[in-house]
Amino acid sequence: MTAGPAWPPPGLPAKPPGVERILLIGAGAIGAAQLPSLVGMLKFGYGFDVAVCLTAAGRDFVSPRALAALTGRPVVPPDWPAESGPAHVEWADWAQGVIVWPATLNFLSRCAFGLADSLPAAIVLSTTAPVVFAPSVAAGAAEGGPLRRALRVLRQDGHGVVGPVMGHAVSTGELSPGACAPPEAVVEELTTRLRASTSVPAEEESATHDRHRVQDAAERAEDTAHDAV
Repeated sequence: MTAGPAWPPPGLPAKPPGVERILLIGAGAIGAAQLPSLVGMLKFGYGFDVAVCLTAAGRDFVSPRALAALTGRPVVPPDWPAESGPAHVEWADWAQGVIVWPATLNFLSRCAFGLADSLPAAIVLSTTAPVVFAPSVAAGAAEGGPLRRALRVLRQDGHGVVGPVMGHAVSTGELSPGACAPPEAVVEELTTRLRASTSVPAEEESATHDRHRVQDAAERAEDTAHDAV
């Protein structure tokens, strides 16, 4: 056995403090077959507790059993389990960060325009955690109006979008737009957003310290007055 590479790799942000739980959502594109690699990066590289949720189509591209073995927990189903509570709320609250990789045009559009008719989409629409989408679309759709509109709305809602990028189309082997961004780029975007969401601005931190100093001084003055009496 040889020593593995240092994590995070050079150039990628370190693990944000206080962030432990990441939810991956995989939609129905060929990139879902690489989800085990992304799980390994997040779990064994960064030390995150990782859960995976697959859309109905996403389950055709990757083995839920393999993902369950890697994460140590069952894959979240695409629909609400029978006789269960609000699973979308439970997972939305559990996740401290969400990656949708790959994100198909169908899934992007549903999240952009509020169509919460599946458990994965409902989780995205319900969470307050940072969400990063990695689009994976057909070459013709990469420059189309529907994708541009969906991505514009998602960005306006405060979500991160990485890609699509140039890649080889599975059907033709030709280099074309629409491919899913590499895992490293998506993880970099998420960790950057997580760090920004968990850090306290310097001005706010200074103001908090000032308030504490004033409060401490007032308490000391009050104690002195009581002692004098």
